[in-house]
Amino acid sequence: MARLNTIAYWISTGILLFLLAWAAGSYHLIHDTQAAFFEAFGYPTYLVYPLAYLKIATILIIVSHRYNDLRDMAYAAYFLNMILALVGHIIYGDFFGHAVVGLLCLPVSYLLGNKVRGRPPRNFFGRWTDPSE
Repeated sequence: MARLNTIAYWISTGILLFLLAWAAGSYHLIHDTQAAFFEAFGYPTYLVYPLAYLKIATILIIVSHRYNDLRDMAYAAYFLNMILALVGHIIYGDFFGHAVVGLLCLPVSYLLGNKVRGRPPRNFFGRWTDPSE
């Protein structure tokens, strides 16, 4: 069972990391196209670059698996991002398969992360987010 958990974790996390990297890269490489999509979905275009940098930060946080609270916040933020992406694509009538795949892989990666890699030993924000205090 541990081997199956490890395989499921790394596949789901790999898919998430690919989606994050693809989005961050496309936000830079085809910025005008992505900005037009944001505008069509009803989101402001000034969010494109900050969202790209937050997705790069999320990749680093998930891969490093160093801070428990920061990792939790990154997964929560990406969950909200995927919900908004799914709603935007559905309302616009655009292909939304990648958002569904992301939403399916996200809880698998998050829930199996502690089982496979262990709980990160530290909190980035110190005692404010430490449940033991």
